[in-house]
Amino acid sequence: MTLFFTQWGAELRKMLSRKRTFIGFGAFLLLEAVLLYVFKRDGSANFFRRIISRQGEAFESYFSALTLGFLIVASAVFILGGIYITLVAGDVVAKESEDGNLRLLLARPISRVRLLVLKFLSCLVYSWILIQFIAWSALGLGVLLQGWGGGLFVFAPDQGVLEFYNAADGLYRYALASVALSLSMSLAACVAFFFSCWRIKPSAATITALSYLLIDMIVKRGKFMESYKHLLMTSYMESWVYLYAERIPWAILLRNYSILAGVGLTLFVLGVLVFESRDLKS
Repeated sequence: MTLFFTQWGAELRKMLSRKRTFIGFGAFLLLEAVLLYVFKRDGSANFFRRIISRQGEAFESYFSALTLGFLIVASAVFILGGIYITLVAGDVVAKESEDGNLRLLLARPISRVRLLVLKFLSCLVYSWILIQFIAWSALGLGVLLQGWGGGLFVFAPDQGVLEFYNAADGLYRYALASVALSLSMSLAACVAFFFSCWRIKPSAATITALSYLLIDMIVKRGKFMESYKHLLMTSYMESWVYLYAERIPWAILLRNYSILAGVGLTLFVLGVLVFESRDLKS
């Protein structure tokens, strides 16, 4: 077991040594700064002022750092997070195959399955770290702009969530939802990893995975697909928002995340089968 963790650590260091691994962190800091500026402009602030006032609450109390953090994460994390997660996960096997490094790696006494397990776990770790960075850096920038204090206002019409929380409860819900969001975005890593196991270019694996996720999201937003919503993975990936509901639907969350876990595990197994069938010598 010690050897496994040693190999996993080496795989993580290899991933962190690539410059593209950190592009997502810088891009999100820039995006968060832009969105915070936009949300603070009079036009955007007035929009939220009307919504909060209609519920009989004080705008000054709920347009806070927590609210800004939620708005930034909800508006940007799926598209940009999906881009950078698929960029890294789509690269993890395909790039080494393209460079010929896999022949050298498999010359050592390590099975293909063990190698893929190490790479797959590294992709999940990266996905988790990126999403946590996005969530807490958004909150941090909100604190710098608004200061700490005030409650959390959550407005997510697609999930039917409109709630107000005080600072303590809001921070708890925010932390809980960030964990669930990391689990949701792990599916993007699973999809990209699956395509990375094929004999294709790293860019093709990334683009194919991202295209699938975007098509799934676009189709889900079309009302004509309401009857087939249960077949679209982005419907389950958005389950993290339910953790902001006053009464958290734990049964629905358990079902949805079980489906996501099953799909992710299936993609990993299929990726292993594809990779096992490849001739890496030629």
